[in-house]
Amino acid sequence: MCIADVRGDALPEIRLSSQVADVDGYRPSGKQATGPLMLKQTFAAASIILASFAHPAYSEPVANDTARSISFDHMSINVADFDAAVEWYTTKLGFEVDVAWRVEPLDGKRLAYLSLGDAVIELVAADQGGIGLPAATSFPDHFGRTGYGHLCFEVVDVDGMLSSLEALGVPTFVAGETYPLEGTVYERRVGFIQDPEGNVIEFAEPLSRRM
Repeated sequence: MCIADVRGDALPEIRLSSQVADVDGYRPSGKQATGPLMLKQTFAAASIILASFAHPAYSEPVANDTARSISFDHMSINVADFDAAVEWYTTKLGFEVDVAWRVEPLDGKRLAYLSLGDAVIELVAADQGGIGLPAATSFPDHFGRTGYGHLCFEVVDVDGMLSSLEALGVPTFVAGETYPLEGTVYERRVGFIQDPEGNVIEFAEPLSRRM
């Protein structure tokens, strides 16, 4: 699957090398994601949603050829409990560990790339006592902040996804709701969860025209 640039041209897909070593017990696998079957099926074509670039309504002329060669690679998430984060993303959402490693100049800091379909996240072990924003307590609280907001995956059925995750012990942060994109003819149904450290994850159905 390719991510389209703002002119609609297909950009080459980036693949991580499979020739990597087993580090800290996380061994890369060529198998399909090991999460629950329903999640594997729903996430088979999951990708990070970059709606402001991908949708024609927001398209702008590309300045140069260098800009046209850019494609999305991964989202990095700093976590206080590295092992717990790896376990949660692999067992709850069906991600696979592509490669895990340490950065010796940073006191052996641990990192890992995890993938699910075309989506790639990088988990980074935060420094002990590292300062971060407290977990959002409400939808308005989440959207009232600056900086990194959330990770979003496109799914066919937001409510079905939230229900499946609740069965796995993952509570819903914001229930599924269809929001109009004011000033346009579009609407979108979305819902949200949080990972164990309070990072917000959105599930969104494809953009649709309002009836």
